[in-house]
Amino acid sequence: MKFIDKTRITIRPGNGGCGAISFRREKYVPKGGPDGGKGGRGGNVILQATSKVQTLTDIKIHKHYFAKNGRPGKGKNQTGANGQDTVILVPPGTIVFDENKNIIDDLTTENSKAIIARGGKGGLGNSSFSTSVNRTPRYAQPGEPGEEKTIILELRLLADVGIIGLPNSGKSTLLKALTCTNPKIADYPFTTIHPNLGMMRFIDCEIIITDIPGLIEGASEGLGLGHDFLRHIDRSRLLVHLISTESSSPEQCWKDYTLICNELKNSEYNLTAKKIIIALSKTDLPEESCIDTIIEYFKSKGINVLTISSFSQRGLNMLKEQIKMVYLNEKKIIT
Repeated sequence: MKFIDKTRITIRPGNGGCGAISFRREKYVPKGGPDGGKGGRGGNVILQATSKVQTLTDIKIHKHYFAKNGRPGKGKNQTGANGQDTVILVPPGTIVFDENKNIIDDLTTENSKAIIARGGKGGLGNSSFSTSVNRTPRYAQPGEPGEEKTIILELRLLADVGIIGLPNSGKSTLLKALTCTNPKIADYPFTTIHPNLGMMRFIDCEIIITDIPGLIEGASEGLGLGHDFLRHIDRSRLLVHLISTESSSPEQCWKDYTLICNELKNSEYNLTAKKIIIALSKTDLPEESCIDTIIEYFKSKGINVLTISSFSQRGLNMLKEQIKMVYLNEKKIIT
């Protein structure tokens, strides 16, 4: 299934039902009177977050969502039936914008709901307009129309930890090693074309981790795939920045590191304020002396790094403990 995380749809709530013009006619009752009931309310358009939906693919296909109209009022002061609501299911983490990019609502929890467009009110029947000087009103209100509008849905994954880095830095392999998920892994750039989610479990907590594909130079300006997916680490409490040691060159590793940092800085999202763990990946490939040289080079720049290898499991336990420690501290601060 294609991963869709942004779409624009048209919605229209139901029109309110018109009020009724009716007069009471009963046998042996000499004096009748107006008894027209009011119309029913038009149906609302509601968004509901559910984990049963993972992407916005189905919503992008349909594009238009209309609620039912309210029914007209009837005699004997009977109110018309309300129009049926239209409920649109979206993944948790979906933000709703209007056409001017103003946030309408943010659905972050399971089963949270938002009424995005309210149905029109039903019109009053003629019984509501009876007065001492006008005992037989022969008019009623029409129902209010439902206003059609366009909204923008944007999905931002609810992951606690985001794994970032250049293509082929080992993000998907690390995700698999930490969470036992099965993302696509291959030895060519842009193997991962959409974020993958996994769950790292401890005795006392569960941490959701995602890998972000396609970060290259210029990603914050729209190059590559990274621009489309930077939003998915906007909610993360912690970032794990992977730097591949395949080149065995300290200068190249530093260049890769600063490149990603610049993209985070230039992004429209506030990513540089997040906690970041910096890790040298694929440390099973170069000589140990090369790894030591890279570590010392980063230390000279004031940066401490972890050394890990998803293949040989080197440093993964330490990485897990650091992730858990930061996660629990951040959670404590937020709560």
